[in-house]
Amino acid sequence: MTNSTSATDSANMPKLGLGWRIASWSALAVVLVIGFAGYFMPGLRLNWETIAAMCGF
Repeated sequence: MTNSTSATDSANMPKLGLGWRIASWSALAVVLVIGFAGYFMPGLRLNWETIAAMCGF
């Protein structure tokens, strides 16, 4: 039986260092916490008019 390689073969994918993985997971956790805080605090909610104002429209 031969080994077939595919795009999902994890052996050929480069591994990130431990520092980068910790930084990535921490950034994801911060974004999720801000999202949940914004959901529960009406003053932090964004609407289309606010997004358009941030973009300069």
